[in-house]
Amino acid sequence: MSIEFLRKLSKLRSPLDLTRPDDIDNLLVLRAAGMVAAFTLRNNGHGDGVEVGRFLSLTPEGRRALAPGDDDGAALPPQ
Repeated sequence: MSIEFLRKLSKLRSPLDLTRPDDIDNLLVLRAAGMVAAFTLRNNGHGDGVEVGRFLSLTPEGRRALAPGDDDGAALPPQ
């Protein structure tokens, strides 16, 4: 999972549309990990079927992963 990508997203205004395949892949990984609210769209109306990833927000888990004092970006396990 790309904590650096999560950090970048946290500094941007949302909603945000992403069109680069690498960015969409990172977004989907973060969504699968429960770190962001996001979805993808496929525009089939223009012939090329361009995929767009839409970042909506960080989830509480995503905010915890970026919390100060969490050096590796991973949330601490419950105790």
